[in-house]
Amino acid sequence: MNLLLVTGGKHPYEESTPVLQAFIEEAGHTTTVSESAAELAGDLSGFDAIVLNTLRQEVTGNDFDDAQRSGFENYVASGGSLLSIHISAASCPEWSQMKKITGGGWVLGESWHPPFGWFEVFIENANHPITTGVSNFWTYDECYCGLDLQPEIDAFMHGVVEGDEKPLGWTHQFGKGKVANIALGHAGSSQQHPQFQKLILNALKYLG
Repeated sequence: MNLLLVTGGKHPYEESTPVLQAFIEEAGHTTTVSESAAELAGDLSGFDAIVLNTLRQEVTGNDFDDAQRSGFENYVASGGSLLSIHISAASCPEWSQMKKITGGGWVLGESWHPPFGWFEVFIENANHPITTGVSNFWTYDECYCGLDLQPEIDAFMHGVVEGDEKPLGWTHQFGKGKVANIALGHAGSSQQHPQFQKLILNALKYLG
């Protein structure tokens, strides 16, 4: 697949994006890494999917502008594929369409997580294409809580915090486009986890 990998923002992307790019390319995919995200306002027809490993905010001077938002939304709605990772869905916090496109995600100032550390990820749908070859696993990461989720998402894995299940991975349809969201992957070490990498590569296969 030919992928547009959008990165940058207030997160350790200098650690995680090189890890992400490396294992995706080792699997045979091609990536165009963009911190500006200028490509979103141009011709996206040459990309098989957009991968978001980014946090776009006005406060950090990297929020998507109107042309980028329009290009991004039209790409997915018209049948393009999207993989959103970790906090990416919190991008453009004033733009309500973002979570409609991604199926939901972190809400800045409202969502929360326990301290960065070890927790168990539970596969709740072993028959989902993205969980193929993946079983329950422990990871050193952030378990997101209090997410704003669309009602029709198809969740396939979760963590448990204070006795409650917290969705950590789902698929979603936006217009004609296929969307996958994996809420793991805070740091470079988190994205080095073999099960995380398996989930990402399975997601790309699902989206392809």
